[in-house]
Amino acid sequence: MNEQLMDKNEYYCLGVSGGCDSMYLMEHMRLAGYRFCVAHVNYHYREDSDLDQELVEKYCHRYGIPCFVKECNPHEYHQGNFQEQARLIRYHFYKDVMKQHNCIAVVLGHHKDDVIETIVMKQLKHQLVYYLGMKDINKVYGIDVIRPMLSLYKNDIRQYCDVYHVPYRDDYTNFETEFMRDKVRNITLKDLSEEEKERIYNDAREHNKRIENEEFKVKGYYLDYKNKGYLRYKDIQGINKEILFYLILKDLIDIEYISLALIDEIVKQMESSKPNISMDLPVNYVFIKEYDNIFILPKEDNCEYSYLVETREFICPFFTLSDQGHLNEGIYLNDYDFPLVIRSFKNGDKIKTQYGTKKVSRLFIDAKIPMAQRKVWPIVLNQLGEIVLIPNIAKNNDYLSIKPNVFVLK
Repeated sequence: MNEQLMDKNEYYCLGVSGGCDSMYLMEHMRLAGYRFCVAHVNYHYREDSDLDQELVEKYCHRYGIPCFVKECNPHEYHQGNFQEQARLIRYHFYKDVMKQHNCIAVVLGHHKDDVIETIVMKQLKHQLVYYLGMKDINKVYGIDVIRPMLSLYKNDIRQYCDVYHVPYRDDYTNFETEFMRDKVRNITLKDLSEEEKERIYNDAREHNKRIENEEFKVKGYYLDYKNKGYLRYKDIQGINKEILFYLILKDLIDIEYISLALIDEIVKQMESSKPNISMDLPVNYVFIKEYDNIFILPKEDNCEYSYLVETREFICPFFTLSDQGHLNEGIYLNDYDFPLVIRSFKNGDKIKTQYGTKKVSRLFIDAKIPMAQRKVWPIVLNQLGEIVLIPNIAKNNDYLSIKPNVFVLK
């Protein structure tokens, strides 16, 4: 187990199902002295799922480990892929437990066989856009996930549990073939030798290295997009647009929804001779090409917004307040500047700059901000109703001289 991924001074949430993988993980983290609580989901999808819950609770009670259980109503599952629904339920529960108990990450018992299954599944789905397999550390639905067991094979984990009497239960549905992952596990990979599995694993690692090299080449364009909120089509000729748009999309959309076909269609639309294009994306986002400008926005029927902001911490679909950021995104605010109003642009907006009072509309034009972006660009007003900041565009002349302590990130 890769203990370098974790810190014994921090507090973690362990996702424990009762299977040998997660019970092995809990046993090792307990013996190594890590601080953690346990989150278990009883989907009531199998008739024996209560036995899984009982096993996990009994182990936690024996060793004084805080254990939190979510019990699901099977009647609430809608038609479709149960595994996808279960995944959403599970991660939302992890997120709730982490927030309530100040956990810095969720730790999961994925292993090397899971990595190989994921590689093969993505190949079968033609999801070769970016990373093949699983990462030791990544974000899922906005939470940090750590997987310290990715170097271990399932057989080694099971053997340890049997030899050292670590209790676990097998989920008999893992041996069925109803879902794609089960088919890959029990049919495609069942008779492969360890050498053949290693070949799949190593080929994927070589693929990932190539992707990382391509990512390095487009990183500057990606950071430029994060800073400005748009890119000019003519500026990204000759680069790997597929990787660039993967990096942009993964900040907005869960990677499960990002396919090669989706990115191919974005690139196709971007390279179309049509000057203006709008393309719907998963999870309420839209890709927009407006002449030479390309960007992705939340899909909103009405983009107008106005928020009363009373603290220095705030997040919404249009902006986030932070104590760090680029100089042009920040401003120094005193307590008497609050509450702020942060809203979308209105006709007639003006800001006092060092060059005199300027119309915000003219500043947008001078900065060549696309029309659709202007509709959602945050305008920051102090409690007196004065515009004090337009991130990356202008600052009020009275707020220029002091080091920023509040950053408004688009």
